Amino acid sequence: MEVRGRPLHFGVQLQAQRTSWQDYVAGLRSVEDLGFDSAWTSDHLLPFSGPDDGPCFDALTTLAAMATLTIRVRVGVLVNGVLYRDPATLAKSAALVDQISGGRLEFSLGAAWAEREFRTYGLPFPSLAERYGRLAEALEIVKSLWREHRTTFAGKYYSVENAPCEPKPLQQPHPPITIGGSGLGTLRLAAKHATIWNMQGSPSKCAERAALLKRCCEEVGRDFGEIELSVHPLMALARTHESAEDLASRTAASHGQEIEGQRGHWLLGTPGEVADQLRRYTEVGISHCVIGVGHPFDSTQLRMFREEVVPELS
Repeated sequence: MEVRGRPLHFGVQLQAQRTSWQDYVAGLRSVEDLGFDSAWTSDHLLPFSGPDDGPCFDALTTLAAMATLTIRVRVGVLVNGVLYRDPATLAKSAALVDQISGGRLEFSLGAAWAEREFRTYGLPFPSLAERYGRLAEALEIVKSLWREHRTTFAGKYYSVENAPCEPKPLQQPHPPITIGGSGLGTLRLAAKHATIWNMQGSPSKCAERAALLKRCCEEVGRDFGEIELSVHPLMALARTHESAEDLASRTAASHGQEIEGQRGHWLLGTPGEVADQLRRYTEVGISHCVIGVGHPFDSTQLRMFREEVVPELS
């Protein structure tokens, strides 16, 4: 199936929290062995919801390891938060991961949202307006460092002076850039910079925000068709709808959440039901789906998805 002239493709975000490194590696290898197009980690200092104890892996260390542990699958972070590290450091790290992976990096950036992590570690957590401002400057700096021999930039929040970035990424002019989020500030930046725009939400919510993204593209004179539309749902897939409901409830509870009120963020049901849900996303222009999976990383669900859901969409 093609959507807006693009093939429909699928990735898996292995949530790098409340797990062991050995289990994470096993999950990553399953994602590649099952033929998914991409594997993603997350960018947090603490588990993103529920109790703040338990393991939570550093994003860029994990990403570099993912690059060495895989051969074919593309690798990324969904999404890097702009507040966690300065843009020059991020650009350098990401460029090396692209080299390590042989040109398989999916780069990403968003405004960051997990306030408790910043409060816990004594890091600044500015207003949303400032976070958007930082995101705008960071995108300019990262792209310039990757493309230009040297970069000088003096902004309100960040500056670099005659700065090189070597080695450059293998992918030129730069790796694909995913911008995550659905706020107006994010959409304006996606219109200017994104290769891929990603959000969480129901098909109707995605359609609403995609329409706004299209207007933002018109404002900056960019063809909306250049941007791939991506969604990031959680998944509970089982032989019966009742079993899928139980799985979703247990998964949400493990994150300190409840499934009610979150259903728009889930692919939930039997293979046929999940295929129907995905068709509704494709009808509003989504061609890229990154499924969020938490520990324990259940290869049975992922295998069922690849063998019974994906063929329904071809």
